[in-house]
Amino acid sequence: MSFVSLRKALENVLLEYHIAGDIDAYKVFHLWEDIVGGKTAHHTKPIRINQSILYVEVDDPLWLSQLRYMKLDIMDKIDRMIKKGVLKDLKFYLKINYRPDQASNLP
Repeated sequence: MSFVSLRKALENVLLEYHIAGDIDAYKVFHLWEDIVGGKTAHHTKPIRINQSILYVEVDDPLWLSQLRYMKLDIMDKIDRMIKKGVLKDLKFYLKINYRPDQASNLP
């Protein structure tokens, strides 16, 4: 019985389930708070990666607006902390069950 590296095994699983892209991109889920900071991470959640685009759920419309201005800085941090070019874009969207009485506390 030959041994296969964990990386190779994961790549095979991703291929089998038709999950394309660079496996390093998925590090963003674990490193999200380090990338964006605690306060921003409290209002955001990376949800999925599709065709090298990271989709991020945001809990407040004011934060959604602010994150659009922060997008290039976040992409730069992802490039530095994970790998340059691992993601080609970020898409922010408002959480479906948003309630206007939630506090926004912008950075």
